[in-house]
Amino acid sequence: MRSPALLAISLVLLSGCGGPSQDVTRASTLDRIVSTKVLRVGMNPGYAPFEMVDTGGNLIGFDVDVAHYLAGQMGNGVRVEVQKSDWDPIIANLNAGKFDLIISGMTRTPQRALRCEFTDPYFETGQALLVNRAKWKPSARLTVRDFDQPGVIVATKLGTTGEIAARKAFQKATIKTMETESDAALEVDAGRADVMVYDKPYIAIRAQESPQRTFAILEPFTKEYLAIAVRKGDTELRDWLNLTIFELKTSGTWDSLYQTWFVRMPWLERVKRPTS
Repeated sequence: MRSPALLAISLVLLSGCGGPSQDVTRASTLDRIVSTKVLRVGMNPGYAPFEMVDTGGNLIGFDVDVAHYLAGQMGNGVRVEVQKSDWDPIIANLNAGKFDLIISGMTRTPQRALRCEFTDPYFETGQALLVNRAKWKPSARLTVRDFDQPGVIVATKLGTTGEIAARKAFQKATIKTMETESDAALEVDAGRADVMVYDKPYIAIRAQESPQRTFAILEPFTKEYLAIAVRKGDTELRDWLNLTIFELKTSGTWDSLYQTWFVRMPWLERVKRPTS
């Protein structure tokens, strides 16, 4: 039986044959990927457990496995070629043609949608808090509001929805932006910041790594949806990705990946980061 994803490629490509393309370069991205057998994926490694480098120098993570799943569904021996990018220019690099799409724990927002197109969500998350134990005592009564006061330092990663959420939620506190999520977490570990704002999965894992110095408040105070980004007008690729994301979720593959990266977490020993 022919794979639904392979059939989807045929249908998506055939749908563009009824008339002249308005943008040949963008409209042919999916066709080029299949013909060259290379899927170029933009990522910003460091966001555990979505994309990170293990102690052997290998790129691993939930998003990495999703990328390989997509390539596998394309068939024809298509392989993944990850192009690493700093976070701030990652959409600009996509639009410059440095890669075909972005799979990097990216929340789809109206602001970003002005510069690229997003697929249907493949992951739901929200912002949570990593708190310094020396400065704050764990309590079920602690809420976001408790940290919104003068003298409190809130760390987060520059240019992320974490920064946006932090600036909205903490009007009285001092916001301290860092280049990476690891740098922001280290600020809390070392006591240079009271709290870190970032996506719930990262906060949960980071709190497990330094339980003597930090604790997590995991009830999200925002709701966000991670999606794959493609260039404006790349509708054939976007439509195929939407079909394949649906298959990923309904085939049991998504659940298996979630168990590996968020529940059983056998990878933790392979990714040891500094905690001070």
